Amino acid sequence: MNAETAKRKPTYHVAFDCGNSSFRIMLGTYEDGVMSVEVIDQIPNEAIESGGLLSWDIEAIFAGLKRGLRVAYERHGRIDTVGLATWGIDFGLLDESGALIANPLCYRNTLGVAALGRLSPEARSFTWEHSGIQNHPMNSLYQLLGIRDRLPDKLLRARRLLFIPDLILYLFTGEMATERSIASTSQLYDTRAGAYSRDILNYYGLSEALLPPLKRHGEVVGWLKKELQTELGIGPCPFICTPSHDTASAVAALPTLERNQVFISSGTWSLIGIEQPRPLVSAEVERCKFANEAGVFDTTTLLKNSTGLYLLQEMKKHFKATDTPLGWEEIAKVAMERGVDVPVFDPNHPEIFGTRDMFGTLSRLVGSCDYRTLLASSYLSLALCYRRTMGEIDSLTGERHSHVYVIGGGCRDRYLCQLTADVTGMVVHTGPMEAASLGNLVVQRRHLDPGLDLARLRTIVMDSTGGERETFTPRTAGGETLSRKMKEYEALVCP
Repeated sequence: MNAETAKRKPTYHVAFDCGNSSFRIMLGTYEDGVMSVEVIDQIPNEAIESGGLLSWDIEAIFAGLKRGLRVAYERHGRIDTVGLATWGIDFGLLDESGALIANPLCYRNTLGVAALGRLSPEARSFTWEHSGIQNHPMNSLYQLLGIRDRLPDKLLRARRLLFIPDLILYLFTGEMATERSIASTSQLYDTRAGAYSRDILNYYGLSEALLPPLKRHGEVVGWLKKELQTELGIGPCPFICTPSHDTASAVAALPTLERNQVFISSGTWSLIGIEQPRPLVSAEVERCKFANEAGVFDTTTLLKNSTGLYLLQEMKKHFKATDTPLGWEEIAKVAMERGVDVPVFDPNHPEIFGTRDMFGTLSRLVGSCDYRTLLASSYLSLALCYRRTMGEIDSLTGERHSHVYVIGGGCRDRYLCQLTADVTGMVVHTGPMEAASLGNLVVQRRHLDPGLDLARLRTIVMDSTGGERETFTPRTAGGETLSRKMKEYEALVCP
C-alpha cells in the first residue's frame, strides 16, 4: 500500500456524547474528507436522589459507554481514536487510593447557594475578574465550598477532583487529566492566563494539587486499560484530548469559515454566544452576565448560559405522567397553533432552576393552567431571551450581527428556529444536529493529521452535513405583536 492509498484509508472514531437527559455512543467514519456519524446507542440519563441530594450514577453511565464501545469496535474490528464530551461544572472526588468517594453531585443541588450568598460585591467582582466566568451557585467553585460546609468529610478525604469527562476517561484509561474547555466552566480557571487561577484558589483556601493537569487538544491522554481490552474483547485504542465541555465541542463544529459568528448551542440548556480570539473581561460583560469559556484550541466562547429545552423536556415528562403523552412534534404544533399573543416569563427565573414540578411552576409564572398557553409561552419566552442576548452581544462586541447558527439537538425544532428568526430579525442557520459529536470527532481526527487547523476541521463539518442544514429567514407577519411582547419581556427581566 503506497502512502497516498494509506492516507485515503477509512479511519474509525468513537465519540461519547454525555448529556443531562441521555448519553450516546457515536461512531464516526472518516474517508475522503467526510466524517459520517452513526448512533451506536442512546441511553437515558437522569440524576438520582439520595439523602436529599441529586447525584449522577456514574457506574451506570460507565457500563453503558463500555457496551457501546464494544459494539462500535465490532463494526470494523478496530477503533482509531476515542474522545468524549459532557456537560460542564460537575465533578467527582477521589481519595488517596484513586477510588471515587461518592457519586458526583448534580449542579441542580443548592449546595453552592449559601457559599455564593455570603460573598460581598467586592469578592464577587474579584472572582469574576480572575476567572472571566460569571458567579453562579452551580459553578464547581461554589459546589466545592458547599461540600466543605455541609459534607466536610468528603473534601477532607479528597486528593483529586475530576470533572465528569475526566472521571469517565479515568475509568477507561487510569489517567487523570483535563483540558481547558471543561476546566474553564469551574470558575477555578483563568481564561486570560490559560491556567488555573492561583488567586482564586488562595482566596478560597483550596489546593491546586486537587486539580488535574491540563492537556492540549489532539494529544493522547491515555490508552484503554488492558483489563478493559480483555473484558470487552477489543484491541488497544487511544483516548484523545478533545474539547470535553459539550458546548466547546459543538462550537468547534460551526458550519462556517467566517470569524466571530454568533451561535446558539440548543439543548437542555441554551448556550448563546460568539466565538472570540481572546477573553473579554470588563465591567459591562460582568453586568450582562456573560462568561468567557475556553473553546477549541486557543479560542474563547463569550456566552450566556440560559435555560433551553429543559422547559419542554420537563413539560413532556408531566404529560407522560398524567397519561396525556405528547411527542415533540405535537408539542411544537400545539404551541404554534396557540400563537404568540400569550403571557411571557423569564426562562431563567430562580423557581425554574430547581423545580420538580415544571407544570406547576410555569402555571404560577404565566398565570394559567392551560397547557397550550404554557407551551406557547415557553417557546415565545425562549425566543425573546435569545433576542435580548443577541442585542447584548452586539453591544459588547461593537458589531452588528445579522446571522445566527443554531446547533445541537434543538435545531430539530423547526418552530423554535422560525420563531427565533421572527423575534430576533436574524437569519437563522440550523445544524449540524450532532454538533457536539462532530466537533469531538474532527478534533480526534487532528491527532492523525496534525496539519488540520480549525478552518480545515470546519470544512470537514460542512462537507459532511450539507444535506441536513436549513436556513430560516425572518417573517414580517405578527411583527406588531412580537414588538409588544418584547417590551413586556424587557419590563419583566429588567424592571
